[in-house]
Amino acid sequence: MAPAETVAVAPPTDAAEVLDMIPVLREQIDALDAAIIRLVAERVRVSKRIQTARVNSGGARVELGRERVVLASYRDGLGPAGPTLAEAVLQVCRGSR
Repeated sequence: MAPAETVAVAPPTDAAEVLDMIPVLREQIDALDAAIIRLVAERVRVSKRIQTARVNSGGARVELGRERVVLASYRDGLGPAGPTLAEAVLQVCRGSR
């Protein structure tokens, strides 16, 4: 899946230019949000397959050790706020019990 395209924007020279840039930048954010949603939906599908396989083999649906690895990965990639995002993604992927 290709990342969302971004538009190179020169630094503004005055307040009016800054205001003119906002719609362009918001379009970029909207495209990034759409990509994130697609990726999380795909993660949910893959996670459900893993959960089903684990449960069918007699294991637990959720593997806490793996979740700790995911939390650490988000922290390493995004800093102190990363685990908060990771928790939200993990919650979505766990689904209903």
